[in-house]
Amino acid sequence: MRLRTRLSLAFAALAVLPLLVSAPFVARRLRTTFDRELERRAESAAALVTASAQRLRTRVAEAVAAAAADKGAEELARALQGPGPLPPPDAARALAEGRGLSVLALLDASGQVRSSAHFPARAGDVDRGLLAALQAPSGVPVVADVQVAAPEGPRVWPALLSCRPVEGVPGAFLVGGVLLDGALAAALSAESGAEVEVRRGSQVLGSAGVASGRQLWRLVPLGADAAAAVAVGDAASAEAEEALLLALALVVGAGLLLSVALGVLLARRTTRPLEALTAGARAVAEGKLQTRVEGTAPGEVGLLVEAFNYMTAQLSATTTALVKAERVAAWEEVARGLAHELKNPLTPLQTALETLGAAQAAGSPRFADLFREAAPAMREEVERLKRTVDAFARFARLPPSSPSPVDLGAWAEQALALDAASPAVARETSLAKGLTVRADRDQLAQVLHNLLRNAEEAQAGRAPWVAVRVRAEGPWALLEVEDAGPGVREEEAESLFAPGFSKKPGGTGLGLAIARRIATEHGGSLEVVRGGRGGAVFRLRLPLLADGHGPAAPR
Repeated sequence: MRLRTRLSLAFAALAVLPLLVSAPFVARRLRTTFDRELERRAESAAALVTASAQRLRTRVAEAVAAAAADKGAEELARALQGPGPLPPPDAARALAEGRGLSVLALLDASGQVRSSAHFPARAGDVDRGLLAALQAPSGVPVVADVQVAAPEGPRVWPALLSCRPVEGVPGAFLVGGVLLDGALAAALSAESGAEVEVRRGSQVLGSAGVASGRQLWRLVPLGADAAAAVAVGDAASAEAEEALLLALALVVGAGLLLSVALGVLLARRTTRPLEALTAGARAVAEGKLQTRVEGTAPGEVGLLVEAFNYMTAQLSATTTALVKAERVAAWEEVARGLAHELKNPLTPLQTALETLGAAQAAGSPRFADLFREAAPAMREEVERLKRTVDAFARFARLPPSSPSPVDLGAWAEQALALDAASPAVARETSLAKGLTVRADRDQLAQVLHNLLRNAEEAQAGRAPWVAVRVRAEGPWALLEVEDAGPGVREEEAESLFAPGFSKKPGGTGLGLAIARRIATEHGGSLEVVRGGRGGAVFRLRLPLLADGHGPAAPR
């Protein structure tokens, strides 16, 4: 992952992390707040219903007291006790009208119903609920079951009742009240704004209002086993909570996008000079020593850019000077080697010519014999001079290479099959296939030929043995040629690759120098180490291609 990407993610994480951490806390606080609000509304609704129920009790008591003090109640009671004709059974209905009483009956001292507004057909009977109200303290409302008329027939229904004696008529009592039904639930719901159910035990006598969402219930006792169940819902608060959470999510999302954008901008501004430095360092590694990093950067990065540009300028100047010095030193070495190689055949040539000149000047009869004897040796020395000059010419200027992908193991197998080795040379091979390098096949063949001839010549006077191996080592492909000769002393290892150095009679000392130069120009190396049989192992190291079997060599 690139530094810019890592910095962008780091900036985004630093900006968003507080939002992500605080979001659950905010959501919990919202939930807690709305739960408390729901509790408060439930308590408030229960308190309103409690107050409404208390007002209802007061209103019932007052309405019954007013009806008992009404002149019509006195007249009705006297008419029921007098010798004259009895009033109709529903005569009490006129006393209930306008007073909000759904239950009203005139009773005697024994509890017998003399006149009923809510159930005229029960006149002359004793209603246990009305009797319970008669037996309660005067004016104190009680909850009791009364008989009422219904379309499906008589039924027993709980009611809130109050009893008062009829003024001026001893032994006459007026019992009135309201039924605990849907009408009462509707009145309580209207006053509290909540859903209300009038219950007796588990039985729902009536309900009104709707509390949507999650409901919270409270019970308000009405008397006996009757109660008003009050419910409030959290639909509105849930909607508000959802809207707030959505707004919070939008804030978090906007914060994430903004932080990522700012992170990318800051990371780009921070890493741009570093990326330029990386590209510059890669260019320097590729040999472009005059590379400069353009642009400015703040702080330590700017100082690093200036230091890099100064370093490349110094490195370029130093490298140019070193290249010139090395070139001069190399040609001096080549000149010394060439002079040495030319001097060796020139000495016998000079001696032979002086001998022939002296014999001719003296008129020696042996001149012809001397000439015949010296001519082949002189011709051989001239050929040797020609070979030396040709070898130095090849070293000075190798032909231009034409590199292409080469399976090193398969190529080595083919090259060894075409190599004209002596039958007396014992060869062992271990050639791994699929190791692809980029190389010039002809120059690679020249290296292998030089290494094979060098291995065979190093074992002169003994049974020659040569091992050729191709294997992989990390990002490199290795071509190894091992012999069973006397080996190479450590102090002589590097001298073997110097132009003009040779331990063989008549050798030019350029074969290994040319082989190393080819290896270097292919991005590899050529070295010599001690082998397992005490001989020398010449190891050609070439970089594997990126699409070959193994990683690419580092640039």
